[in-house]
This record gives sequence, C-alpha cells and structure tokens, in this order.
Amino acid sequence: MKIRYLLHGLAICVIVGLAIFGRVKGNSYTDLRKEENYIEQLMVAELPEEIAIDACGDMLEDLPNSPIILRVIPTEEMEHLFRTGRQKVTIEEIYAGEDLEIGEDIYLYFNTGSLILGEDDVKSIELSFVNVMKKGSEYLVFLSHKVDALKESIPVYQLNKNFISPIFSYDDPKARVILPFGEDHTYVPYVEVKENEFFGETEKAFEAWENLKSEMLLAYPK
Repeated sequence: MKIRYLLHGLAICVIVGLAIFGRVKGNSYTDLRKEENYIEQLMVAELPEEIAIDACGDMLEDLPNSPIILRVIPTEEMEHLFRTGRQKVTIEEIYAGEDLEIGEDIYLYFNTGSLILGEDDVKSIELSFVNVMKKGSEYLVFLSHKVDALKESIPVYQLNKNFISPIFSYDDPKARVILPFGEDHTYVPYVEVKENEFFGETEKAFEAWENLKSEMLLAYPK
C-alpha cells in the first residue's frame, strides 16, 4: 500500500514545485474569495479509508524525523496562491529546528491550498485532506526546510511534503461529518464539512487520523 501512497505524494510534490511559478503569476491569479459566498461554491476531497490507514501509519514513523517541528499560532487567514497556499504564523515553541526564535513570524507554504476553477465552473479548495488553520488557534506543524528562493519580507518554510498535510490542532475536533463521494471522484461540498479538522471517507479513516494526532500531541505537548 505504501507504493500507492508514495505515488500520490509524488503527484503532490509536482504541484508544490510550481509554487515559485505561482509567485510570478500572482498578479494574474483569480481570487475566488472576492466572489460572494465563495465558500458555499467549493468542493473538497475526502481521503479514502484504505489510503488514510496506510498514510497515517507511515506518518507516525516519519514525522518525528522532520527537520523542523513547531507549535504555532496563525495570525492571518490562509492566502490562496497559484497552485499553492501560504499562511502567516507566530512561533510559540520549537521542538526541532535551527535558526528559529520563539515569537518570530514566518510564512508556512502548503503542499496545496489553491482555489481551482475547473470544467463546468466547478470550484474546489485543495487542502491535502486537512482543514485550514484557524487564526488564533494553536497547531503542531512539521516542516521540511526554509524556502530561500522566495524573497519575502519574513522567512518562508515549507510544510513536509506528505500526502496528508502534517498539521495537528491542539483543540479537540468539533465535528466529524462524513459524506459519500461519487464513483469517479472523492469530492464533497466544502460547506457541509467545513467544521471538520480532517476530511475522510469513513469512520475508520477518521480513527486513523485521530490516533495519529493523539500520538503526535503526546510527543509534542504544550
């Protein structure tokens, strides 16, 4: 099963590789957030049960080896850029990593995070199966490296390029809404699952995610 997981991860890495191009195209990017009630128009992908169980098992072993592990608080909403997203956060605690300071503001670059206008005006928000971080809440995040190629006013760090975004809220989940998806895609209306921390196909998919989260928060407590 891990081969399929890695193949999916490779596809996500290709998308992330377009992030720099997205910065160049930023001025021409259509910001769907300017449209009225844009959230109600979006679809989001759910993670199938089998893949969720395999991926969460792999992450349990892999994430503690991340070069940078932080507890952060988002200070701004996520920005949806061309084929990627970023969010400004303040560092609250450093569990692993060098050349970082508590209280420092940084940008997190996401594997995805873009708003996509597809065929027949179908719109989606690409989140790697974990909901956006809420401003003012605390999160455990696993990062791979500093992105020196992006000349921002504050440092930019890339989230680990896992199939699932390596983000864990220190709050208890407020919802576990599970919706069936179609035969030819795994997308459901975002407005119906927007309170979920994680997007999964079944109860077992959620259990895999929540077990992983429990282990990570136990290893990296406040």
